[in-house]
Amino acid sequence: MKKMILAACLLGLVFNVAAQERSISFETTKEWKKVINKAKKEKKLIFVDCYTDWCGPCKMLAANVFTQNEVADYFNRHFVNATFEMEKDKDGILLKDRFAIRAYPTLVFVDPATGEVVHRLVGAGSAEWLLEGAKLAGDPLNNLTGMTKRYDAGERDVAFLDDYLKALSAAYMEAKAGEVAAEYLGQLPEEQLATKENWELARLYVKDPLSPTLRHVMANRAKFYKLDGKEAVDAKLNNALREATGRLSSWQAKQGKPFDEQRNEALLKYLQEIDFSGAPALLPYLYAAARVREGDFRGVLDAMHEAFKYNLFRNEEGRVFFQFFIQSLDRSGDEALVCEGVAWIDRQCAGTGDDFYKANLMSSKARLLTSIGDTAGVEQAKADEERYNAEGEQKSKGRSMRAIRLK
Repeated sequence: MKKMILAACLLGLVFNVAAQERSISFETTKEWKKVINKAKKEKKLIFVDCYTDWCGPCKMLAANVFTQNEVADYFNRHFVNATFEMEKDKDGILLKDRFAIRAYPTLVFVDPATGEVVHRLVGAGSAEWLLEGAKLAGDPLNNLTGMTKRYDAGERDVAFLDDYLKALSAAYMEAKAGEVAAEYLGQLPEEQLATKENWELARLYVKDPLSPTLRHVMANRAKFYKLDGKEAVDAKLNNALREATGRLSSWQAKQGKPFDEQRNEALLKYLQEIDFSGAPALLPYLYAAARVREGDFRGVLDAMHEAFKYNLFRNEEGRVFFQFFIQSLDRSGDEALVCEGVAWIDRQCAGTGDDFYKANLMSSKARLLTSIGDTAGVEQAKADEERYNAEGEQKSKGRSMRAIRLK
């Protein structure tokens, strides 16, 4: 009897181990052509796990989701599965551009007949999330390509638009989602915008503060406060304004795209006109950034002093503004201006008791000193940075970490 019980236990252990060992079966080849050819022969879509070695969520998917039985069974039955390190594998590097990979992990489903992506998911989720995406990928009408064709053909049913927007968002195609949502909301009479459903579409997908939709929300905030509360509505509007301001302020010629002067002027005018608490702190970004584009770094410092003179910033906003622009002096080629900036950094450091902010300031100081070849000063600033960071962690007993670290 004992032998029978022992045998049964061992048999159960074998079955459990076997079950745990099931996983998505990825092709061993790293040649994209071979993957394409196999998928054509088997008449299956290709599932591609686009990952990097440094990506934590990629590792989580591989260890905890790809190894679940239901996931493994579905993917092995319906797809030819491939995985590429997008920064090391030769074909991975090529596919990164072809598939327009902008974040990791990105999971794409490819039609081998055309080589085109028909569906994509970005990020890491549960097994249920992955299976839902995989099932959509195999549905020609409801995968991302299919829904895009339906949208381009004029389909505008609200339920369809909701599904399409969710798919675009899951694919990290935020710009396209914003266009779709803005187009739909933009054609509605204004009295229909202030509903919970339409506000939710605007909140989730419309990013442009200059769009008619968010302009309407800004001008009629009281109506939307009743739907979602003042804090949520103001946060949405403030985030949209900050993102638009940040993109314009951080423009550099090396990005290869011309500066959008027309949009800059429109946003500047809008910030000056609206009666919104978040607007005054954003105007200095556009003023100082204009001086940076002109190469007028004396003007940058003057614009910064002007902003602090009028006390335009709330909470930690002034710190972010200060570091954002003080570091631009490393492009000035003017040692006297750089030294003036370093002196201002030292005054900021002396005026705060926040060790983490001091560490960030020392990082900025090291950057400026590097630009004028002050090797000894750079080494001292980096040492001070590490010291302040350690002191901050010690005082917080490890509960706090540096919120920003600008390099």
